[in-house]
Amino acid sequence: MSYDVAVVGLGPAGATAAYYLASEGFKVIAFDKERFPRYKPCGGCISLKVEGLLDFDISPVVEETIRGAVFTYRSGRELEILSDTPVGYNVMRDSFDDLILKKASAAGAEIIEGCRIRRMSEDRDSVTLHTDSGDTYSARFIIGADGAAGFMGREHFAIDVKESAVSITAEIPYERSRFPDIEGRLFIDFGLVPHGYAWIFPKKEYLSVGMAGEAMKVRGNIKDYFNTFVQTHDLLKTLKVGKTAGWTVPIFYERGSTTLQVARGRVALVGDTGHLVDPFLGEGIYYAIRTAKAAASFTADSLRSGASDLESYQSWLESEIYPEFKGAGKISSLVYKYPRLWYKLLEQEPDIMNRYYDVVRGKESNGSFYQWIRTNMRSKPWKVFKGWLNSKLA
Repeated sequence: MSYDVAVVGLGPAGATAAYYLASEGFKVIAFDKERFPRYKPCGGCISLKVEGLLDFDISPVVEETIRGAVFTYRSGRELEILSDTPVGYNVMRDSFDDLILKKASAAGAEIIEGCRIRRMSEDRDSVTLHTDSGDTYSARFIIGADGAAGFMGREHFAIDVKESAVSITAEIPYERSRFPDIEGRLFIDFGLVPHGYAWIFPKKEYLSVGMAGEAMKVRGNIKDYFNTFVQTHDLLKTLKVGKTAGWTVPIFYERGSTTLQVARGRVALVGDTGHLVDPFLGEGIYYAIRTAKAAASFTADSLRSGASDLESYQSWLESEIYPEFKGAGKISSLVYKYPRLWYKLLEQEPDIMNRYYDVVRGKESNGSFYQWIRTNMRSKPWKVFKGWLNSKLA
């Protein structure tokens, strides 16, 4: 059968693309190797910016509204920095992802679960997907959203899957009444994992506990770092950690002047599949939805105009998204190479984090936040920081 668009992968990115294209009246088919709802290892914290992207209510799947964080350095020296207004929301990914998928189905997208795409072939006017069952499906355009190590990015675009952070997480059941001081808070630890951070994200029935660090720095020791975290953090000492799950965080990367290419001909990648993940926070859900919505819009334009490629989507990424990631990369270099000094800086100037909350809310860019630190912090009369900041922000 032939379709206007085929979507490969039905996490937040793929389901969002399918939803918006089907809502526009296009004939859409979408595949995922899993059956929904399914467990997805992830911290499950989404930024406030997500609300502005979706035209439907996500409140039924929100489990905690976040107003700030309690920071620690190597599980000690608590530093609470809260805001008067929300910063983000905590969700369980099985419920959140299933909500968007149901919206896509209700909008008219044909959904095929439990089906893996094995290969793809192209001709002048369409692209054909070959499934593990032997069935084939053709579409004028393909949106790839099959994840960090998925077929689409790895084989069609030669995405380097090694350019990632590694992560581990556990969902720990807990009694909310025993922890009255966690409401509205994330718990973030610097210093225990190389070039990354550890977290505790409260949900209604579980604490999502995890950490992520740059793969080359962690060197296969992520489980050891995780065990140290759960054994030393005051919030976790009395709780039993059961099953853990690991995954890769496909952070944005560039090599020299080479631009990350995620659109070619009739095929475009969105979200994790295209390594469209913030290299500082590792935030993927917001960018999954944002890039998927943009790709859906550019695909719709191409379908209406009769165009044969999605180069406009690539151009949009390079002007709107990649500069944000480059700014986040500078912040990442500043924070994760010297986490102890960064923590001391937050202790001296907690308003730094209050300002960064505006980045998370979408009121300020990563680039402007970085420039603000560069301008304001270098002028502070603290000898312990001044040389560090001058060298890192030059």
